[in-house]
Formats: sequence, structure tokens, C-alpha cells
Amino acid sequence: MFFPESSTRLRRFALPIAAVMLSTIVTARVQAATLRVAPSSPQPGDILTLTVYPSPGETISGLSMSAFDTPEVKFYGKSDGTARGFVGLPFDRHGGTFSLKALVNVTRDGRVAQTTLSTRLIARERVFPTQHISMKSSTASKMSEKAAFAAEKARVQSTMRNSYPGALWQGNWIVPAQGASTSAYGRRRYVNGHWWGQHNGADVKAQTGTPVRAANSGRVVLSEYLPTLRGNCIVVDHGCNVFSIYMHLSKILVNAGQSVAKGQVIGRVGATGFVTGSHLHWEVRIGWEPVDPNHVVQYGLSF
Repeated sequence: MFFPESSTRLRRFALPIAAVMLSTIVTARVQAATLRVAPSSPQPGDILTLTVYPSPGETISGLSMSAFDTPEVKFYGKSDGTARGFVGLPFDRHGGTFSLKALVNVTRDGRVAQTTLSTRLIARERVFPTQHISMKSSTASKMSEKAAFAAEKARVQSTMRNSYPGALWQGNWIVPAQGASTSAYGRRRYVNGHWWGQHNGADVKAQTGTPVRAANSGRVVLSEYLPTLRGNCIVVDHGCNVFSIYMHLSKILVNAGQSVAKGQVIGRVGATGFVTGSHLHWEVRIGWEPVDPNHVVQYGLSF
């Protein structure tokens, strides 16, 4: 969990690595493991890569932590014996020094030790611009349909609970459609003078029918029309709790359960859902936390 320097609390959550039967638990540390975070000086919207390194002769048998708005960080075992997870640094956080803490069980010679690992990072400030959007009153009136928005959100979240336990993406990430970038991640948005929230993704302005391609390889977990906000929507699971979302499509060209390759055409740009015109809204999320998709394209992501 990330805490300001003044905080001392630690919340505990279930281990998302495969469960291990622990025959003996001791309170003394057998040998220290190490927790590392990269980058060490991130900005809001960045993906934090968390890695736990066991000491020689140790095996990680349990991990538990939360971070910012993520109540349960999901870790995945690697072939070298380390465990890795990803966390999004939310766009509503300010810069400052934070402590990262993880509760870890390590096994050595049949004995299990439980310890708390911690490290620090210094988050840089990031100021997001304000955007004022003008919209027809008949369209803007949908903003009051809170129950419908909540139901649609729950539907999307339900398809993103169980990610593939390994990296399905390969190499660099791509922007899914050709066109002008019109509204970047994190912008503070007002619609007809009313607060609407910060932008969860990035918008690409393009004509209806423009091909939309998978930002990287993965498996489609949602492919359907969601009328309140997202319109025709596709969600791709890239493994390790990393997802990409494509919204407002005029056409959907893939089905849930289908594997897709990076660059494969999965849909067409459109103006369905809560929009002012034809464009692609796309997101990258770590679990349910939105991160800056253009930063993922720029910096990549390694498992």
C-alpha cells in the first residue's frame, strides 16, 4: 500500500498468487526479501512495476498489499522466482514522497517467515488542463442518469475481474487508430458548465469507419453495445491485470473469448454512446485504475 510518510497503517488482503499450504509459520524473519518499484519518480497516470525478490534459498509463498485506489494488488509469479504486479498511479494524486509496503511470506528449509517489506518513491507533480465541452441539452441530460451509468460500469467491471495469469502482450504498444489527438488522459472536464470528471483515456478524432486496431495482443472479454456512455465497446485482457478499452465504435468486429493480435482490426470508429461526434476513446487500465495510454505507448510495459 502507498502511504504518505506520516501514515503507519497497513491493510491486508488475500494473495492473488496460487495459494500455498503453509505447514509452519514463524514470526521471526528467516532472511530478508526485497521490494522494488519502477519508475522511482513517477507521475500521475504512470504504471508502477512492483517486484518482490526473494533471497537465495527462499521461495515466496504469500503476498498481500494495497496501493492508492487499488484495494488488492495482484502479483504473478515469474520463472526466476520473483513476483511482479502492476499498479496505476491515479490522476487525482499530487506529487510527494510515499512508502510502499507489502506483507510477504517467504519459505526457507520448510519454515515460513512473515515480514513487511517497504520502499519509497517520489512522485512528481502533474498538472492536467481543464476542458470545457459544449453539448446539446438533450444529450447532456444523460449526465443525470446515475443509476444507468452505475449499471453500465458494473457490467464492464464484471468482465475484468479475472485476468489471464501471464503477459499476453508483446513488445511495444500502438495507438489504435489514425487521427488527431483531441483530448488527452487526465483532462479536467466540464460539460455545459457542469463538472463531469477527469478523462480516463485518450481521444483520437477520426471519421466514422476508420479502422480501430488492438493496441497489443490479448483476449477479448467484452464486445457489446452499452447505450448510456460507452456505445459499442470492446475490452481486451492483455494478462497480468492489464486491460485496454475501445469505445464509441460504429462497428464491432470481434467477439468475447476471441484472441486478437497486436494491430488486428477489431472495430471501426464511430459516435455511439455519450459523445459529441465521431472519435475513438481508448483506455489502458490496471485492474480498474485508468492510466495514461499514451505513456504506455511511449514507455512500454515489461513483465
